[in-house]
Amino acid sequence: MSEREKHICLDPGHDAGNLANKSPDGTYYEHVFTLDLGKRLEKLLTDRGVSVTMTRTGGGAVSLARRCEIANSIPDLDLFVSLHSNAAAGGGWSSAKGWSVYLYGPGGDRERAAQDILEQVRAAGIAVRSTPIVYDPELYVLKHTKAPAVLLENGFHTNREEAALLGQADYRQKLAVAEAKGILEYLGIPWVETEEETDYQAEARAAVDWLTENGIMQGNAEGDLMLDQPLTRRQFAVLEYRIAKLEGFV
Repeated sequence: MSEREKHICLDPGHDAGNLANKSPDGTYYEHVFTLDLGKRLEKLLTDRGVSVTMTRTGGGAVSLARRCEIANSIPDLDLFVSLHSNAAAGGGWSSAKGWSVYLYGPGGDRERAAQDILEQVRAAGIAVRSTPIVYDPELYVLKHTKAPAVLLENGFHTNREEAALLGQADYRQKLAVAEAKGILEYLGIPWVETEEETDYQAEARAAVDWLTENGIMQGNAEGDLMLDQPLTRRQFAVLEYRIAKLEGFV
């Protein structure tokens, strides 16, 4: 008899009716981020043989009760993962930052899943809270799902630096890869790079090598290229200018 297919339920938090969940400057909306992250996770997991159910696939309203109904209707569901970004009290910018995971309570498979995901997030160099695992028995989706459940807070959209990161496609992919690796670890499935991912990584390395060899991209005083950091408009202008000089246009 073949082994049962693993099944995950991804829950992109909030929806287009929750416009209050945003950065103080209004450039970032949590419901947009969580859906994008969910779709990235879905692809990474399905590419590796995991069956994935999404509680929402668009901006339409989905109640907390309905999200739990969807999860509880799946026979032998292995894990429920709710995706969010955090916010500090007060509504303005805050120094609070870092990734964290919420659980209904300690112990059991949910704790093991949280530890596996946390380990991969840390390994990816993503900043985490000083106490990254938080127990909260009052969070609705954690309280009312039958399967092991975790709620991931992917940094604070009320922190200027993290809000900027959360808005970037590369950083979202970095989060998705780390969290997918943790979920697969929990499921006992090895992470194997797909041909598409291997090709992208090789192209990225070649691009970085060419840019540095031609003096277009430079690191800081310590030689760190800071490849995961956001690019300012000024830095972009300098890069474009250096490329133009290299090609003889300036």
